[in-house]
Amino acid sequence: MQEIKKLAVAIRHPVAPQNRDRIQFAARPHAFSGYFKGFRQPVLQYTLRIQHVENAQLAVLDRLLSQRLGTRFELSNGQSLGPIPDRFMYWTRAILEKAVHPVFESAKMLSQKDNLCTIAQPCLNHAAVLLVLNFLIESNNSCLRSVNGPTAESVNEIGYRWARLLKELAPTALRGFNQLHFLTAAFELGVPWTPLGTNIFQLGFGTNARWIDSSYTDATSVISSKMARNKALAASVMRSSGLPVPLHAHAKSEDDAVQCAEKLGYPVVVKPLNLDGGHGVTVNLRSPESVRQAFSSASKLTKHVLVEKHVAGRDYRLHVVNGRVHGVLDRIPGGVTGNGLDTVRVLLDRQNHERKVALDDRRFLHQMAFDEEAHEQLRTQNLSWDSVPTAECFVRLRGASNVASGGMPVPVPLKEVHQDNLTLAIRAARVLRLDVAGIDLLIPDIRQSWLETGANICEVNAQPQMFSTMHKPMLVSMLNGGDGRIPVAIVISGESPDCDIGLMLHRKLLANGVIVGLVRGGSVYIDKEFVCKNSAGSFTQSRMLFFDSAVQAMVICVEDDEIIKCGWPVDSCDVFVARSGRTGCTVAGGQHSLAHWMTLVAGLSPGLVLLEDTATLDQMTARSIFAATNDLRVVAMKQTQDIDHVVQAAVSAMITCLAPK
Repeated sequence: MQEIKKLAVAIRHPVAPQNRDRIQFAARPHAFSGYFKGFRQPVLQYTLRIQHVENAQLAVLDRLLSQRLGTRFELSNGQSLGPIPDRFMYWTRAILEKAVHPVFESAKMLSQKDNLCTIAQPCLNHAAVLLVLNFLIESNNSCLRSVNGPTAESVNEIGYRWARLLKELAPTALRGFNQLHFLTAAFELGVPWTPLGTNIFQLGFGTNARWIDSSYTDATSVISSKMARNKALAASVMRSSGLPVPLHAHAKSEDDAVQCAEKLGYPVVVKPLNLDGGHGVTVNLRSPESVRQAFSSASKLTKHVLVEKHVAGRDYRLHVVNGRVHGVLDRIPGGVTGNGLDTVRVLLDRQNHERKVALDDRRFLHQMAFDEEAHEQLRTQNLSWDSVPTAECFVRLRGASNVASGGMPVPVPLKEVHQDNLTLAIRAARVLRLDVAGIDLLIPDIRQSWLETGANICEVNAQPQMFSTMHKPMLVSMLNGGDGRIPVAIVISGESPDCDIGLMLHRKLLANGVIVGLVRGGSVYIDKEFVCKNSAGSFTQSRMLFFDSAVQAMVICVEDDEIIKCGWPVDSCDVFVARSGRTGCTVAGGQHSLAHWMTLVAGLSPGLVLLEDTATLDQMTARSIFAATNDLRVVAMKQTQDIDHVVQAAVSAMITCLAPK
């Protein structure tokens, strides 16, 4: 709610233009919370007033942004307003993506006339787009105020604005690695998503929808999640279930930790009992001094520290989703690979830089510091920072293999993993009753059965960080192979007291055993139950339906213009029924013509269009607008049998959509 209030204030009071500004907002930007113009994200529509500009004056800003974003804007030809609209669309997307505000679609130029252009910018957060636009307007105008190009002072001002912009964008950015990749996977799979709150999203609508927060889902048990976080408790339950887990003991002090290590036998691992992500974990400790130091580091993070028997073997992460292994990672510990020419110090510097500037998955890997742990690892290998390792020689700089400490995950094809090891991971997730789990398995060779080589489950993560190729299969599993949608019918009609198609369609679907939600006459119904009356409008009413997990289908009767202001509540519809009532009359509260509504509905790609056979102009318009729709029918809708035919056709189309794919 606070974000909405801030956005409202920002839109009411955009950056105040100066007299010399050549680029200004020509109107108040408009935020569409729903689906607009075929976009599958929220959209901010804005209009710029642009006076004559010279490209050379903006070259400095292009260079500055290119340096910070690692991308370059290319000029295009044939635009009456010059390259300014293209610049705004290009840099807005690049900046938002840099700030982890995902944009999956390019902006669209909606209109361009004289010195005005109107643009629709897809976004995750409307306020974030407005921040970026204000930055671009201010920065472009700074460059344009001097005939000879931007001064040193204006360049410095742009630098200050840039730093401020990134700081202002951070609070509403996506958090963590998983969420960005889940939304990317959803977009690629055609799954609609809706933000619910901080980092929580709904995928799909109604009964087919799922909620997700990082790799937590609406099916993740709170008890199971707490148990997995408590490593001692999780190990105890797994051990009691016959699963292989290392021995461990709870240490209360450095002396106690040393005693535990000597009782378990060196080498040992010291780790926090209740933290994830490898924080505070030190492995392969072989002396009392190293145990004391590791305990001291871990106890700074938590009061609960475990000493665990170190188990030799390669470190694998097996991702289990709904009782199936979806991916396996061989987790290589943080280190560098020699080339026979450079020192360890140079190799690490180069690797850190490559991870910093990478555009592939390496950009998500953590950099490694020249710290005491790395120095200790070098010492045990009889190396120093100035040593020159031979070509292909791997130099380990971290004890733990997790990504958070600088490790590298390498995917292992599932066909190469022994079935016994897959079954072991699945059973571990099942024992802890987790729908999604990352099973950390120590085993000599993942290709051989753990029953023959031995293995230990060192940890189970209820909210695992996943390799970027695993998010899509997980969504497919969560949504049972579908796209999360439910059948939707949109009905728009004018003055027609003789029948009520929306109500008839609702009743017919109920008779077919479908739990259907109905928006009609300012009221909302689910099944036969009355939900509310006289709510804000058809957009708000429809959202009541798609958030409800009982709703299997929706019938939306549009009788007001809230959708014009907010966008559609859904990104597609299966059936569109349009009645004008009387030739020439307007529909939906008398605010907009039938032709206007048909244009808006076209962005939802209806599978079946049922249009009343009245105005020839409406029919011609419909055939033009819905040219891509295979099933467009023009029906008289004057007699009872005509109406029954329309309703039956709509019901049949929606029930077909309900059938399992």
